[in-house]
Amino acid sequence: MAADIRRREPGDLYTAFHAVRYAFVLRLLKDHITDARCRVLDIGRSKLTALIARTFGVRVDSLGFDKDQDTDTGKHYQFDLNDSQDAAHWRTDLGSYDVLVMAEVIEHLHTSPARVLAFLKTLLTTNGVLIIQTPNAVALHKRLKLLLGRNPYELIRENVTDPGHFREYTAAELRRFAEHAGLVLERCSHESYFDYRCMVNTQGGRHAPRWLRAIVTVCYSLLPPTLRPCITCVARRPPAQRGSRP
Repeated sequence: MAADIRRREPGDLYTAFHAVRYAFVLRLLKDHITDARCRVLDIGRSKLTALIARTFGVRVDSLGFDKDQDTDTGKHYQFDLNDSQDAAHWRTDLGSYDVLVMAEVIEHLHTSPARVLAFLKTLLTTNGVLIIQTPNAVALHKRLKLLLGRNPYELIRENVTDPGHFREYTAAELRRFAEHAGLVLERCSHESYFDYRCMVNTQGGRHAPRWLRAIVTVCYSLLPPTLRPCITCVARRPPAQRGSRP
């Protein structure tokens, strides 16, 4: 599946870097997008949005910075997830979704995931699922940089329309945030689904040689799970219990 994704956009390094991750999400979604009536919302519109729509033949709405508009996959809704801090700012006109995808987004937010996940829960149907992908804050290369006295995290960017990583998380932290929001975490796994040979340099400086990045890609797939660079979580909104708040 990843090879097919790469073939559709030859020469696109960004797609090549993320192709295995995209394929990973699509495989996960096979268990949750059961028919064309399934309502799907992709948080942070990207190439993945169109891939989901094309693979499953479903409408895929999206949420992000751009103004409300119709798109080729569905409806796009404007909402900055940092505004989740105040429930009075939450959008209430989107309806309920069976599947939410928030892939490589949560690390770009300066608002606590406790508030973000509380808002997203309101967009889920009962038994609806939220898929989260995010970097592993304690991946091997970050631990090694700390041992060398180097900060493994990027500086806060000055461009507010292209936020970098404000905060990365561990699997244990994500589990606590999900539980605090009243979600049931069904899966939280450490993965390696980036192809570092195709890494796109957005911050200037020099990359390591391609041969070394190829070795890194292979080595990460062989490491103990907690040292791998990526985390994927699947959380579900359970039926409301008597006496609990919606």
